[in-house]
Amino acid sequence: MDELGLVKDLVRRWERGWGLCRGLPKATTRTADDALEVVLGLPGREWELFLVDGGDGVVRALAEEVLGSPGWLTVTTQRADEVAALLEQAGLEVFAERKLLMSIDLRNQATPAAPPAEYRQEMSGDGAVRSAQLLDAQGNVAARGMVAVVGTDAVMHDIHTDPGHRRRGLGSVVMGTLGRHAIQRGATTGLLMATVDGAHLYRRLGWAPEATMVTATNRPAANSRSTAA
Repeated sequence: MDELGLVKDLVRRWERGWGLCRGLPKATTRTADDALEVVLGLPGREWELFLVDGGDGVVRALAEEVLGSPGWLTVTTQRADEVAALLEQAGLEVFAERKLLMSIDLRNQATPAAPPAEYRQEMSGDGAVRSAQLLDAQGNVAARGMVAVVGTDAVMHDIHTDPGHRRRGLGSVVMGTLGRHAIQRGATTGLLMATVDGAHLYRRLGWAPEATMVTATNRPAANSRSTAA
């Protein structure tokens, strides 16, 4: 499998777990361009196309399809600046923050086993999706995260630490808890879509970037018109 095929495989596997965490219907793989189409049903984001960059032509074609619609387009690519320029030239609004598709061999994830003494840990959920929370002494959620186990993949999602509880290693504890649960369920590979801030934590834990994810939608005025219609 070439590099493009490998990234496509990772994106498809990531999307299955991401969709489960969000409670979304199963994505549709489009035969014309091999993009994944996901129905979200949100205002201004009724659907989203996930494309692995296969060249300027297919990027432009999907950008034109999204233009004037209540949809989003996310392109996973190794040439983020060029793709962002193509999307802008097509008239789309490119989000300033670029995400990273990241992966890890879960057995190599470096994480602490227990939270600091002033926090208690809870797990919830059943089936493929489980959630982990760290609660402070008042019972407030200090940190949280989710994982969906699909076969041998564990897709992490919504990893968040409350600003008032940061720099205490809580994110690492949540990741460790989710990773150990996933390994117990038979998972070997971790996948996630990281924000810029989150990527710093994940790199420290041993995660590696695979590609950049560039997302675009209609410019605000156009999006408002299409949503109203």
